[in-house]
Amino acid sequence: MTMGRFMAWILAILGFAVAAVAGAYFWASSGWDGDDPVAASRADIVATAGAVPASAPAVLKVLTWNVAFGGGTGESTDVHTAEEVRRNLAAVAAGIRLQDPDIVFLQEVDRRAARSGDIDQFQELRQATGFPYGCFVTTWKLNHLPFPYWPPSRQIGRIHSGQAILSRFPIEACARHPLPQPSEQPSWYNRMYLHRCLQTARLRIGPDRVLDVVNVHLEAYGQANREDQARILAGLVGAPAAGMPLIVAGDFNAVPSGASMKGGFPDEPTDFTTDRTLEIIRAGTGLREVFLDDAPEVPEAATLTFPAKAETRRLDFVFARSLPASTRRETIATAASDHRPIVAVFPGVSSSDAPSGSPRTSP
Repeated sequence: MTMGRFMAWILAILGFAVAAVAGAYFWASSGWDGDDPVAASRADIVATAGAVPASAPAVLKVLTWNVAFGGGTGESTDVHTAEEVRRNLAAVAAGIRLQDPDIVFLQEVDRRAARSGDIDQFQELRQATGFPYGCFVTTWKLNHLPFPYWPPSRQIGRIHSGQAILSRFPIEACARHPLPQPSEQPSWYNRMYLHRCLQTARLRIGPDRVLDVVNVHLEAYGQANREDQARILAGLVGAPAAGMPLIVAGDFNAVPSGASMKGGFPDEPTDFTTDRTLEIIRAGTGLREVFLDDAPEVPEAATLTFPAKAETRRLDFVFARSLPASTRRETIATAASDHRPIVAVFPGVSSSDAPSGSPRTSP
């Protein structure tokens, strides 16, 4: 074989290898339709056949919980068997039933993902808790997530995950509002990364009463990106609209400005020393937080939510507007997730149609 033919053979092999790697990458990262504006804002709304809406509540109880895709208190990169996931989901469902809330905000809910036993957690939790109404939005959908990189047998694989709202009241509208990805990450990485969003819904809680809600799960690691997302949230909820009740809850991946510990966490290197996420959200929106504003006397230790097995910080919050101050709020001990849920009780809901300035609940 001549040197020229040998080099041509080598180049052909290299070209084939590059094409194969590129093809594998695009196949693995496919499944997300976020480039389509209509698809990107789509929400899955479900209702139990023949469901009878709950009557207008004298007391409104809400619960927010990052359920860690049924993985318990393990690491986010772990892969779990269906048996283990069902055991954790059963504990989550039991915890929700015990609290008996009217509305539930859930984050990190998988739908037939390889890492969590190919279980539709949205439907499983809705049915196990008895909620007649629910809606779901996607934040992560890939044919194959090749992480951890080695060995391949431990890779997360096919993934579909997102946020869900469960309700005793009919869901009249639900929408997905895309949030930007971290700009410091290369585009090829972001193609595989979460496509975070805000989930908005409008609930009919009585013949002449509606309630707007926003389910939140902000960026975990990039402060600049998280603060950008906070500005989008603040713009979405807008300034106070007279008489229009609103609840904003979820995993904000940020700590209060007065937190005693803002860095040096034993489980991860995140530093919140200069983080302004919550200040950005609160500025000019009229949002009131159930611990920070309604019960500032509660000791900080009683408000911490993460990590659930040894809490060092609070990442989960419940905000409200145009509602009476909450009369009860607490975090709940759990081994079913790496986050503690927060429960909050409000004594009533204003009666009003939705005026301009309330969160948009359609694309």
